[in-house]
Amino acid sequence: MPEGRADLHTHTNLGDGWISPRRLVDEAVRRGLSVLAVTDHDHVEGARRVEELLAAQPRPVHLVTGVEVSTRQGHLIGLFVRHAPRPMRPVEESIDAIKEQGGLVVVPHPMGRLVPSLSRRRIESLLAAGYGIDGIEIYNPSPANAARRDEVRAANQDWGLAEIGSSDAHFWQHVGAGYTRFPGAGADDLRAAILGRDVRAGGQERRPARLSPASYVAQCAWAWFVDPPRRTVRRLRRQAKT
Repeated sequence: MPEGRADLHTHTNLGDGWISPRRLVDEAVRRGLSVLAVTDHDHVEGARRVEELLAAQPRPVHLVTGVEVSTRQGHLIGLFVRHAPRPMRPVEESIDAIKEQGGLVVVPHPMGRLVPSLSRRRIESLLAAGYGIDGIEIYNPSPANAARRDEVRAANQDWGLAEIGSSDAHFWQHVGAGYTRFPGAGADDLRAAILGRDVRAGGQERRPARLSPASYVAQCAWAWFVDPPRRTVRRLRRQAKT
């Protein structure tokens, strides 16, 4: 059976990333990814745009619609979702909202201190209470994950969650810098592999591209001052429709 590679944590410029949906697809193809998950914060518009692009021009990469959910206790990724759960709810409610639509739950940058992340105590309390966490980011090349990587890997020896590798890419240069290996080639194969804990985190064998400090400052400004108002407008529009 062939082995696929998936990047399960990426952001577009419809969210707080600096990657256009088209450039994201181009880079995923160029870097040999077989599956790409688009996980903008609290909405799925970036994923829908990528879906439209792939429908108009099929490419050798499968899309997983995802979302990075802002919960009260930290960020959470939902994969194979149809819509974004409402943000800033307790993490337990967010997990339920992902599961209700048939999605898978992944903990991004666990125990991280630079961005809102689930703590070790919170993860263990969720597992003890029977909440369905499917995977955990073992390798994420961003600074949010690097300092706690060994601790997360050691803790997962007890937790037994699927070991996910992702780029958390906000720039096109970082797409595929972290990835998940799985048996098969398509999104259905990936889903089965995550559920069967038959995945491996990759990306550690090479350093991600280094960008200028100005690039990170500009992206942070975008994330702080441009993206939050857009998310508020989206949320108000959704509420007006219901």
